[in-house]
Amino acid sequence: MGNDPQSINFRRGLLPIIILQLLQEKDMYGYQLVQETGRRSRGRIITQEGSLYPVLYRLVAGGYLSERKVPRGEKMIRVYYHLEESGREYLEKLIEEYDFISQGMRYIIGREE
Repeated sequence: MGNDPQSINFRRGLLPIIILQLLQEKDMYGYQLVQETGRRSRGRIITQEGSLYPVLYRLVAGGYLSERKVPRGEKMIRVYYHLEESGREYLEKLIEEYDFISQGMRYIIGREE
């Protein structure tokens, strides 16, 4: 799959599901989410931190995630993201929508009847 704008936008649209799913297991910081996404997708979904943070900020603003700032060294602060109960419920809705749309796409492209 390419790095053309359509492919990047498609993957970017999946980020809320990916982030919420990964945070179900444990709290993570941004770079950790990027690394885990690449690892779990077997390199098929590569995310830049610049694409990740706007989604994280929206999820925090929506009350789906909370953040915890942990000092690391003298000047660095690492922000860990935590999935709230409302985030778990939102994830379920997103997965249902993803499944519904994916099924429709399979019908359209002839992969299922």
